[in-house]
Amino acid sequence: MHTRFTSDNPFACGRHAFAWQHVPAGGAAHLDFGCGDGRFLRALKARGIKCLVGVDVSRTAIEKAQEASGGLEIIRIARATPLPFPDGTFSSITVLDVLEHVSEQEELLDELHRVLADDGVLIVTVPGRHMFSFLDMGNWKFRFPRLHRWYFCRTHSQADYERRYIRNPDGLIGDISATKRWHEHFSATHLARLLRYSGFDAAEFDGSGLFQRVLKVAALLAGDTGPFHAAVNRCIEWDARRFASTNLFCLARKSEASRLGHIDKIRTNDDTTCHNLEAADPQHAVQHTAARQ
Repeated sequence: MHTRFTSDNPFACGRHAFAWQHVPAGGAAHLDFGCGDGRFLRALKARGIKCLVGVDVSRTAIEKAQEASGGLEIIRIARATPLPFPDGTFSSITVLDVLEHVSEQEELLDELHRVLADDGVLIVTVPGRHMFSFLDMGNWKFRFPRLHRWYFCRTHSQADYERRYIRNPDGLIGDISATKRWHEHFSATHLARLLRYSGFDAAEFDGSGLFQRVLKVAALLAGDTGPFHAAVNRCIEWDARRFASTNLFCLARKSEASRLGHIDKIRTNDDTTCHNLEAADPQHAVQHTAARQ
């Protein structure tokens, strides 16, 4: 990993550290798309951003985030698009290890382009495509469904397995869209092309790790405690700092050329892009949306 972190960065080497370092301090509003339990969003309070908003499709994640939010705007969305915010609402947006989980990637990036201010920044992190990608445990449920079911039921319960992987109310298989059914990996070229098509220019790339997939398997075998577990975790941290292949991080911006190219292809159906929302900021957008439901 090449990024240099300031001493006030609360995260160790990884996607959260990269994103925290590149989210501009003092911005008007920040959106964390796929906020999970809200951990990263809460850490952004130290950046002096006036309004912090998190969205996610997972009911469980949203419940956890709302419980620990400390007054942040945490919103559950039924699907990735459309987003309940006016054009140009956010000065910065993070999409941290989310893009690989959704099938409607282009539509999502189009929406993020719409709600991001013209001088805003988009920070995207995804799994990197490299020699050990085949060891990604996120795809074991698709590669080895019987083995995965046996292991999950052994460590959790049959009811938990059914709720999470068979009858997930959020339209997911685990944490992956049921219409995608694969934990995707990206090269920098592919990610830059995808961003460009939705009106963003990739300004900076970084990454972390090389042997992380191998080490994660070792960590699974090591258990949760003991000297071997501690040794594996130290190796994972060293690997993350030394290399930049397992995870791919990107800082992107709107540019005039990409903006004009995006205007040429953008959808014009107001009903699907939420252009008619009568809101001036994220909090009012939430209230307006709730009132309509």
